[in-house]
Amino acid sequence: MNKMRSSPHLARHGKQQGAILIFCLVFLAILTLMGVSGMESTILEERMSGNMRDYTLAFQAAESALKNAEAWLVVQTTQPITSDDGSTSVWAENAMDPDDTDHDYWWDDANIDASWWGTNGTALTGVADVSTQPVYVIEEYRTVNTGQSIAIGGGESTVPRVFHRITSRAVGVNSTTQVRLQSTFIRAY
Repeated sequence: MNKMRSSPHLARHGKQQGAILIFCLVFLAILTLMGVSGMESTILEERMSGNMRDYTLAFQAAESALKNAEAWLVVQTTQPITSDDGSTSVWAENAMDPDDTDHDYWWDDANIDASWWGTNGTALTGVADVSTQPVYVIEEYRTVNTGQSIAIGGGESTVPRVFHRITSRAVGVNSTTQVRLQSTFIRAY
């Protein structure tokens, strides 16, 4: 009688416990967690760079508005007339403040919103990649007649210097990205 012998190779398969399978599943889970974590950080970095680009566009648009207002003041041959209602190109100091008892500057007041800027500000045109064109407001806030030390003792007449505050507002591609800038422009007329 021929006795079949069992092969040692077949006998080993019957005694396996599945350790390789468990190891592979744990290793796969670790790799999956690393992949998901990498994707989350990549998405976060992409959002941050998009927000930075949007802020930069808004900042550049606000700077353009400031430069445009300064260029307008440079070409004026006489001192611009001020108004309390924005009917001229230059506002009187704090004339636009809806509540001067709250100790907030007018440009930080909650009542000065995008619609106010659209109605009362001077808008630029042709600024690309922004949702709304930048606007600016020129405000005359001080005239100084003294303190020009160059003219003291020289027999020269002192020329008053007029201080203008220029405030600009711009938004980026996203309308919630808002930048406000200010500059002070001094000119003798």
